[in-house]
Amino acid sequence: MDLKKLTGKLTTIVAAGAMVMSICGGVVWANNCKDEYAHMSFDESAGEYLDYTSSRLKEDTSCGYIKGIESSNGYSFNATLVGVDETGYCEDFELIDYDVNPGDEIWMYNYVKENGYNYAAVKCESNTGDDYSVGFLWSPDSV
Repeated sequence: MDLKKLTGKLTTIVAAGAMVMSICGGVVWANNCKDEYAHMSFDESAGEYLDYTSSRLKEDTSCGYIKGIESSNGYSFNATLVGVDETGYCEDFELIDYDVNPGDEIWMYNYVKENGYNYAAVKCESNTGDDYSVGFLWSPDSV
């Protein structure tokens, strides 16, 4: 085999390897993506229109995930992924709100990890003045 053919084959192999690495290098492998069930009750007339889930480890910059499971009266609620640290729930960065209905599956864009928080929680707010409850699945990271 002459040197020109060998050089051409090596160049092809190196280019193919670089392409594979660039494709695989762009994939975000999420870690804490196990769904956890949460249940919230709202009663705005009693001042109970806001609640938070417990905090969970946020291991990467991927989207969070939420799936609406149930809602009394079929009402939606507002959900936002917020940061959590030793002082409590942190909302000192750009927050993105989502309207969640039963059956909705939403990948929640967020800036929790980018702002230095290692834990996340879902901030849940009532969308109506009525007394109602909601149930949903959520995870701080997604696949």
